[in-house]
This record gives sequence, structure tokens and C-alpha cells, in this order.
Amino acid sequence: MDAPREKIQVLLVDDFALMRRGVTAALEGSGAMAVVGEAGTVDEAVELAERLQPDVVVLDMRLPGGGGLVAIDRLGEVAPAARVLVLTASDKPETLIEAVSAGATGYLTKRAGGDELCAAVAQVASGASVVEPSLAGHLMRELAGDGDGAGSSRVALSGRERDVMRLVCEGLTDREIGDRLFVSTRTVQNDLRRLRDKAGLKRRSELVHWATSRSLA
Repeated sequence: MDAPREKIQVLLVDDFALMRRGVTAALEGSGAMAVVGEAGTVDEAVELAERLQPDVVVLDMRLPGGGGLVAIDRLGEVAPAARVLVLTASDKPETLIEAVSAGATGYLTKRAGGDELCAAVAQVASGASVVEPSLAGHLMRELAGDGDGAGSSRVALSGRERDVMRLVCEGLTDREIGDRLFVSTRTVQNDLRRLRDKAGLKRRSELVHWATSRSLA
């Protein structure tokens, strides 16, 4: 399923073939996107992502082989530049928070229409975040904390992100952090990128100051 480079390259991950067919039709019907691969399990998704290096992964949270959270984590290791847009049946706020904490850039429920899905994929591919409108308020309250925007002490962090933050504040290099946590240097760099995105910061030194001032490390 080769596609022109000017189109957004999408990897579709859902264990229902009929769902994949409908999503593929909607995305490719836009003319701006190409579904370059389809997967029905976590392992298939990781294998394809590593080989195809898509721009966006459209991912269900209920998957054989570990589920969406495991998939997001593993995708970050093999395709760190890919953005993850969750497309799931769950409209539970806690599922949204878990997905964003794991590294998802967008979250839609399967009630979304074709046009809404296409717009979300385009936004995620451009680096923006997208959240189901009915759930956006829950995410904002979770991230609001003490109300100072990026300085929130309640930014949702995964367990490993907290470990990475702590070790960064201790002065360890990316390679040293990877050795300590038994993950690759690329995984550490991907975690740091997500941490900077969540904090609204660009430099490592700013991240260290932000974390220590809010007792996050």
C-alpha cells in the first residue's frame, strides 16, 4: 500500500476488520491521507510501525496483546516520530487521562464522523493535540492543577515519565537513564519529548527547574 509522500501516512490499529475498512474509506476519501498499514494486535502494530514509520497511528484502546496503553508505549520505542490518535468506544474520562499520560496526542470516540476523524488526523499530524469535545473539560481539569498553565503540579505523568524526570534532575545522561531503567536511549529521548510537550517547555534545563520546583522528581 505505497502512497505519495505528500499524503499523511496512517497506520490503522483495530481488531475489527469491518471497523478498519470504514476508517480506511473515510481517511483515503479525504484525498490527503493514505492508510499504509493495518494491524489487529499490539504486536502487529509495533512490527508495522517500525517498518513503515507512519506519521500518525490511529489506535483502538482495546487490543489483543496488551491493550492500547501497552501499544502506545511500545510504539514510542520503535516509531518515536509517529503521533498517536486514539479512536475508541470508551468515553470514560479515566481512559482519556491514561491515554494522554501514556503519550497519545489525540483522543476521539467511535461516535466521531468521517469528517471529524479526518480533521483530527490532520491536526495530530501537524503536531497539535485533539480531544473529544465532550471529554475535553475532564482533561483540562486534570491538567489545571494550581492554575498556572504549564506550571501545573498536576500534569498527568506515567510511571516511567516520573522515573525519567527524577533521573534527569539527578544529572544523568539519556544513555545513563536508559541503562538505569532498562530501556533504549531512544525511548528515554521520546519520554523527554513528551515531558517537554506536557510542560510546555523546550530545554532540558527548563524541565529540571520545572520539575524540582513542583516536587515532581
